[in-house]
Amino acid sequence: MLRLSPVLVYCLLLLTISACRKEVSLEGTPPETEPPPAQIVTTSIQGRVLNEQRQPVQGATVTGGGVTATTDASGYFLLEKIDGPDDATVVTADKNGYFKGYRTLMVREGIIQYIQIELLLENETTISGTTGGIIPFPEGTLTFPAGSILTAGDQIYGGPVTVRSIYINPENSTIADQMPGDLRGINNQNRQVFLRAFSMITTTMEDGAGNTLHPDSTNPVTFRIMIPNTLASSAPAEIPLWYFNSATGFWVQEGTATREGNDYVGNITKPGYWLCATTLPQIVLTADIKDQNGNPVPNLRVTVMTKVDFIPSFAFSAEDGIFYGKVPANNVLILTVTDNCDNVLRQQEIGPFSTAATVNNVSVTLPASSSLIIKGTAKDCDNANVATGKVIINIDGVNYAASISQGSFNTTIVRCETDPVNITLTATDNGTGKTSAMTTNASSGTITPNIVVCD
Repeated sequence: MLRLSPVLVYCLLLLTISACRKEVSLEGTPPETEPPPAQIVTTSIQGRVLNEQRQPVQGATVTGGGVTATTDASGYFLLEKIDGPDDATVVTADKNGYFKGYRTLMVREGIIQYIQIELLLENETTISGTTGGIIPFPEGTLTFPAGSILTAGDQIYGGPVTVRSIYINPENSTIADQMPGDLRGINNQNRQVFLRAFSMITTTMEDGAGNTLHPDSTNPVTFRIMIPNTLASSAPAEIPLWYFNSATGFWVQEGTATREGNDYVGNITKPGYWLCATTLPQIVLTADIKDQNGNPVPNLRVTVMTKVDFIPSFAFSAEDGIFYGKVPANNVLILTVTDNCDNVLRQQEIGPFSTAATVNNVSVTLPASSSLIIKGTAKDCDNANVATGKVIINIDGVNYAASISQGSFNTTIVRCETDPVNITLTATDNGTGKTSAMTTNASSGTITPNIVVCD
């Protein structure tokens, strides 16, 4: 299926609202906001790991909050009861042959959040550490001066160097799943700011034994990477350069890049992800996503984009239907809700907001032929309500998790199919540790399965 860039989709959908054109950039001095709070909460994160063809990646190692899981055949994982910062919990996905993927998200106590991570294939080139070299690729070049690669002990390395690199286009239709972290950075004043991405690259270096190497900061590696045509008119002559800190989940400002024609040129002083981006003020936005009957709808992609310049922020609705994230401040915004079949369910104008804001009752109309509402009960061996637990729902080959509270669980799943399908529900009682499964059959509508969690 043809996938359009977020900007083009936005323009097509809003032709009756405003012309799809580039305006004067809204970037400016970031607000004097405090650094991210350090409040630690206990939460759970589920999701899928995919490749560039949007196919599931099985056997990827996913970590977050000190908990590790392995993706199943559908690319699904569940990290249960992890402890992480409410402002920026980091999830890492790792699979041999791919660059590591990272997602940074805002989380809430006791609420299951959904994410997706798209892993990018590594492109390998071998150069000499002694003589250096130039690595060309369709979107630019990496230039390694002679003697510019160091060992872990900061000694010049003169042997063969395996360089893995890839350019990431911020206008890709799947950039929300490809990019590491999210679009938040810590600037030179140690302030958290929102980022408008213009160009991105990642690279790693190893010796013949697989040991990690790094550039010499006094003799740095240079990148030249293209500015997408849709962003060229807004790209400044000099732009802040950001490095992704995988420990904190934030982009950290490290120098600047310079525009030369339709490219940005800058220095790479360490392996990892690098981003050319300007900054905007930001606020916390909460949006309550409900269906036409007032039921919360989880696991929907929510894109909040500025009406001018189309600067996006991305997240998924949590199990209670809540979108919770940071978006550009002082801008008219367009909130778009889409399902996992790429259908637009809702689009509305909101803002501008200068402080934290809540948008209540964002109503989406779910297709009756493919929407399944599950309202179930879970009892233990003594026919008492399971106080707390979870149920994993497998439908159409994909898993979804829902919390059990006082014997009840409910969730809504928007399918991409309309035919009846077998649905397997596997429930776990947190109190006893027991697990039971049942299978039912449905296509759409509301089902009320009853599970007895007992040996």
